[in-house]
Amino acid sequence: MKPAYGIAPLPASADTQPRSDAPASDRARCIPAPVRGLPPMPWGHAAEALVQAGARESGRLLAPENTPDIGSPACTRRAARWRSGSGALAGLWAVCLALLLGAPQAFAHEGHDHAADAAPPAADAPRRLADGRVMLAKPAQRSWQLRTRIAALEDAAPAVELPGRVVADPSAGGRVQAPFAGIVEPGPRGLPLPGQAVKAGEVLAWLRPSVAPMERSARLAEQADVAARLAVARQRATRLAQLEGSVAQKDIDAARAEADGLARQHAALGTALGGREALRAPLAGVVAAGFVLAGQRVEAGAELFELVRPDRLMVEALAYDPAIGAAMGAGSARGEAGGASFALRFAGGGRSLREGTLPLLFRVEGAPLLAVGQPVKVFASLPGQAAKGVVLPLAAVSGSGEAATVWVHEAPEVFAPRRVQLAPLDAGRVRVQGGLTPGERVVVQGAPLLGAVR
Repeated sequence: MKPAYGIAPLPASADTQPRSDAPASDRARCIPAPVRGLPPMPWGHAAEALVQAGARESGRLLAPENTPDIGSPACTRRAARWRSGSGALAGLWAVCLALLLGAPQAFAHEGHDHAADAAPPAADAPRRLADGRVMLAKPAQRSWQLRTRIAALEDAAPAVELPGRVVADPSAGGRVQAPFAGIVEPGPRGLPLPGQAVKAGEVLAWLRPSVAPMERSARLAEQADVAARLAVARQRATRLAQLEGSVAQKDIDAARAEADGLARQHAALGTALGGREALRAPLAGVVAAGFVLAGQRVEAGAELFELVRPDRLMVEALAYDPAIGAAMGAGSARGEAGGASFALRFAGGGRSLREGTLPLLFRVEGAPLLAVGQPVKVFASLPGQAAKGVVLPLAAVSGSGEAATVWVHEAPEVFAPRRVQLAPLDAGRVRVQGGLTPGERVVVQGAPLLGAVR
């Protein structure tokens, strides 16, 4: 153990216990009565502390060879001089005894780390007061990255909140459907996966017709009949072509047209019996969804694939008041479950109600990552109705409705919750209609962390 005050430790030969050969009276005077029964370990430390205190008081350092033996008469005489000397030395003696008796745990000993037993300081720990306010020290504020700003009045146009969903642009989306009943077969690159980019006209899959046995027999007979008539028509067209000049041109053209028609009919019957139809992409884009598996039998008209262009998506909102569509301006939206907001541009609204609502269409500005059918909240501004109010970012608000709360920075380390009444402005801002006074400092970043303090 490193001694305090820069004093050299007691030499190894120094006995830390009262010497057994010293007179009993000396031992009794040297060892204070209240501590006579203590175990031997602390006595060496106590002796060292007393010697060091005496050295400090007298202004000199004691060398190891000058360290007195606790059990010796010299120790007794020195203690008597300390007690009869200055009052400071007597008080120091009392302090050493108090440390020895009342706080033995303060002395470190081998095999035990008292520093590990000490409780960590809790001065910077956040805590909630009885009135709901939160105490948060400056270091914790910096660690939580809290940001505040002064509430000020601003002009802002109100907005109406509408339910909506992401839809494909009618001119930039398409669907691939089965032209007839048949069996789906993979295309050259296999069946397309959702998210896969495709080119216009690319073969996505093959559709092989499926027919019943009786129907197949009938089509085979029809195909044979068409094949026979096709052979006759081709012979006739060839013979008339050889007599060109002596035969009217219209007869030659008629014979050729008849042969071509029968050839197409024969090909169609062959496809229906054993051929397959190519299913091609109607436009360049991304496969939004696929609804079939290889070998699956589908009916005529069944939807097989859906294609979209991610840079040309739209949002359809439903307004319950038809008059809103006439006063609609720009808007913004964000997902029902939160997330980043994105801008909208009003494209138009219908004039036919759908289940009591008027559909409104907005074009998505930018290229956010959206999915067709994704539910969103639309905030459409109403031009010409601007009013003054305290505008805050949505991140400053905890809760919603009547439970909407903001945090006011009342003192350097004190934050108070405040219930407020809000009106939406857009997907990222709200206007405070009550509960907050201009000039108050409001937390605009990290508010949920304050609400989590218990």
